[in-house]
Amino acid sequence: MVIGRRPMLRSDPGGLPAPHADHPGRPDSELDGAALPGLVVRAASIRGDAHRYYGTPRQDAMGLWQTGETQLLACVADGLGSKELSHVGASLACTSAYRNINVFHAYSDLRTAAEYLIEGIGDALGRQALRHEVPADALSTTFLAAVIDQDTDTSPHRARLMRVGDSTAFLLHKGIWTECFGKRSSEETIADSATHALPGGTGHVEVAVADLEAGDMLMLCTDGIATPLTRNSEVGDRLSAWWRQAEPPSLPEFFWQSSFRAKSYDDDRTAICVWRV
Repeated sequence: MVIGRRPMLRSDPGGLPAPHADHPGRPDSELDGAALPGLVVRAASIRGDAHRYYGTPRQDAMGLWQTGETQLLACVADGLGSKELSHVGASLACTSAYRNINVFHAYSDLRTAAEYLIEGIGDALGRQALRHEVPADALSTTFLAAVIDQDTDTSPHRARLMRVGDSTAFLLHKGIWTECFGKRSSEETIADSATHALPGGTGHVEVAVADLEAGDMLMLCTDGIATPLTRNSEVGDRLSAWWRQAEPPSLPEFFWQSSFRAKSYDDDRTAICVWRV
């Protein structure tokens, strides 16, 4: 599926990326999903055409976990393109969030809880860098997570969001996209969140809250989705038309939809979409 002008690069995978001790067989793409009380989840992480062309690893990562019986933890991370081991950092950031989720639940204040959780993720990245005898920033990655209530007795379902860097979240309500962390100018993005990453950016945590009414969808995504969605109206309109339907897409449909191609947008692409049903 091509939206707008056709990209120059082919979308076929090229050579296999060089193996790494922590990711000896990192796949081109990942697909996941779930049906939970009151929620339907679809998730995909797809290697961008540029990385496919050059045979380099997908630097995005994602994770989905149920934490207890009534909450969902969803994470996306985007390893910095200039850092050789950033794909290792992105993957570790997501799994470390799950391993440290009890720290988040220990605090009632969202900002405090997010800061302690993300500090733990930064520490894990630092320890990994020491094991590999590389600078800590070799594992640099953005990080975004949501802790979403699944209690069917409450409406709306609340999502507590936290991030470092430019990965972001959107609420799709009645076909209209709204950025959960607020819309920024391009100058603000360049000067602020786009420059922050873990493990060094633990002092730059942002938090937000989103309430999902019946029919709403929350999307966590890396900039491989966020950038074309906000800068190319055709992309935003097409994704809205697909994802505002009464029934969420099947896993194969979601993967195909997330794999759209648009000229100038060849970065890795990760999206976790959570529908309130």
